[in-house]
This record gives sequence, structure tokens and C-alpha cells, in this order.
Amino acid sequence: MSELRSDPVTGRWVVVAGSRLARPNEYVAPSAPTAVEDCPFCEGHEGRTPPEIEAVRPAGTGADRPGWSVRTIPNKFPTVARDASPTPNPDGFGMFTVRPGSGVHEVIIQNPRHAPGLPFLRPEHRRSIFETFRNRVRALGLEPTVRSVLLFENSGPESGGTLYHPHSQAVALPLLPPALEEETSGADRWRKSHDGACVWEAMGTTERTLRTRLVWEDDALVALAPWASHYPFETMVMAHRHSPSFSEVSDVELDRLADVIPGLLRALLKVEPGASYNYFLHSAPAPGGNAGFHWHFHLAPRLVRPDGFELGSGISVNPVAPEAAAEAIRSALDL
Repeated sequence: MSELRSDPVTGRWVVVAGSRLARPNEYVAPSAPTAVEDCPFCEGHEGRTPPEIEAVRPAGTGADRPGWSVRTIPNKFPTVARDASPTPNPDGFGMFTVRPGSGVHEVIIQNPRHAPGLPFLRPEHRRSIFETFRNRVRALGLEPTVRSVLLFENSGPESGGTLYHPHSQAVALPLLPPALEEETSGADRWRKSHDGACVWEAMGTTERTLRTRLVWEDDALVALAPWASHYPFETMVMAHRHSPSFSEVSDVELDRLADVIPGLLRALLKVEPGASYNYFLHSAPAPGGNAGFHWHFHLAPRLVRPDGFELGSGISVNPVAPEAAAEAIRSALDL
């Protein structure tokens, strides 16, 4: 049986269709990890990357030298760049709008070694990664031209990643991308019709009452399978405390994030061994931004490929009901 579900924040529709799991799949994506000796992100290869922006390293170890545990650098092949060339047609082409591809694109190398990745690192190492995430959102969000900061990781051949070495990325833009624009508009609509309430807090309260899609919670955070999940085994993680920008995340929340997000990824890999995944952070860029927003992480397993219906309609088809996904991930959690 299929259901059409509407996302309570954006209003976008998703099809939940369990029968789609029975489809044959003859397409297998090849996985070809980069050899360690060729990897620019491995310790000892610092000269192959742009100079570091910040790093977690013992006192007395110099920049761009071995000794670090987490290292942030400019992306050598950026999606957007600070020095983007001015467009020769600043007014566009009539109906076609154009502007320079300006912004900031950084890489956060999570491990000086080629493996393991975030789910399997030591707790103190994971904590330093999430503290770096907060630092980068805070620093980029304070730049005067920045309107959004997207932090994300691509892991596995289906995720869009091109290097095996564990790393995440941060992209700062002078505009709100469509996904954040949809969420911001949806949050504003909810606030206006619910006496200033936060839609994400209302969602968390409802899911903690129903418990059918609740994956995990403690006094600081909640993890749930979204009602209108776009991806099989998708999970969302957010704080109970209202906070628009991740730059304002508390130390307690950071400590718990450094446990629960890796734990959720380990659970996913138990349920679907070898799964590719993305995770991404949606956040207001800086304190004082959109007061109705509420930062949150999406964990998005990449287990199915979009087909012509999804591309043509803009409607995702999810073959795993969020209720079943929540139960499977909850059962596999080792927190």
C-alpha cells in the first residue's frame, strides 16, 4: 500500500511505497577507494592541500605539518569561491538571472588516517569534530555577505563523494538555497498560525507523544524518522531547546551530538551494511538570524536512486515506511 505524505514544514509531498523494495536492481555502483599513498588528506601530505584555516593539534606542532587530528582547509575544487569572477552581464539576459558564483567552500578533514570514519572514531575525537563544525558555522556566519551555511558529509559511492578519506564540507552562500528557503517559509507560516510557536519543537513534542517514529531522546536532543521522509531510514536530530543557529549550540548539546550522530550511523550500517549516506545541517547562519528557525541535522542514507517519476514530479518515493525505519534503527542503536 502507498501513501502520499506532506512534510509539515515545507508542504512538499513524499510517496511512501513499501512495494518498491521488491524491484530488481542490476545496477551496482563501483567503489574504488583512493590509495593511501595518493590521498591528499592523509597525514604527511599537507603540502598537497591549500594552507589550513584551523586545526586541532597539540601545542608546538606547526600549521600544515603532521600532528593534527582534525584539519580545516579551503576546498581546492570549490563549488563557489571568494574570488568569483564578475559576470559580464550583471543585469542578466532578460528573463535569465545571473550573478557571480561567490561564496566560501571548506573541507573539514576528520582523521589524519585514511580510516576509520566518524561513526568509529574515539569519543574525544568525535567531540573535536563537532566542535570544529560549530567553529566553522560561527566563523562563516559572521561574514557580512553570507546568508546561509550548509555543512554536510558525503560517504560512499552513492553519496556523491569523490574521496574515500573521512571528511565533511562547509559551503557559505550569499543567498538562501531552495531547501532552506522552503523550511524558512514553512516555519514562518507555522509561527503566524500558531501564536509564534516553533514547528520543529511542535514536531518533536508530537513524535515523543506518538513514539511510532521516535528513534532516541535524552534531556538535550531528540532523533526521529521524519513523517514525510525522503529517504529510506532517514533520521532527523535536533535540540529540545529552541536555537536558530548551530553557532549557538551548547557544550552539552555538542557532547550528545558527538555520540548520537555517529551512533545513528553505526546503526544504519548494521541495518544496511555498506550503505552510502549523506548528512547535512540546516541552520540559520549566525545568532540573530531567523528567530523561527531551529537548527537540525538530517541523516540521509542513499539506498535508492531517483527515477523519472521523481525527477519529473519533484516528489520523492521512499520504499521504507518511516515507522519501520524508526523501529529498525532504534533496535540497532548501541548508545
